[in-house]
Amino acid sequence: MKRLATFLAMIFAVTAVAQRPYPPPGPPPGQDPWAYGPQNNRWDPSWNRRPDPRAGACFYTTAPFRGNHFCVRAGDRLPALPGNFGDNISSIRVFGGARVRIFNDRNFRGGSTMVPGDVADLRQLPFRGGHTWNNRVSSISIR
Repeated sequence: MKRLATFLAMIFAVTAVAQRPYPPPGPPPGQDPWAYGPQNNRWDPSWNRRPDPRAGACFYTTAPFRGNHFCVRAGDRLPALPGNFGDNISSIRVFGGARVRIFNDRNFRGGSTMVPGDVADLRQLPFRGGHTWNNRVSSISIR
């Protein structure tokens, strides 16, 4: 009887491990899913599967709200965007009443505008000189 109980326990343990998703979705337990800083300026494909922030904004490479994306919490400022996102943003989704300011150049330079809310296609948001904000964003500030 003791051997049977040990065998069943082993089968249960193997089955439980086999049913875990790999790689695990999102960050390790206890970590903020949208922690961002100079130490992790590398975009990670798992970011496409993370939940949207309660207050903040998500930035997408393709309109409307498609393609690879990253999100930023309210209160964060990014002087440069992660990975290859600089000058490669085509739509923005805003959450929880956050206020988003986008900048044309890194380090909050080169002209800016407050995003009026969700922008499904940045070709609809004028910049200057007849240009639009599509594929122009290089730094952001979220309040």
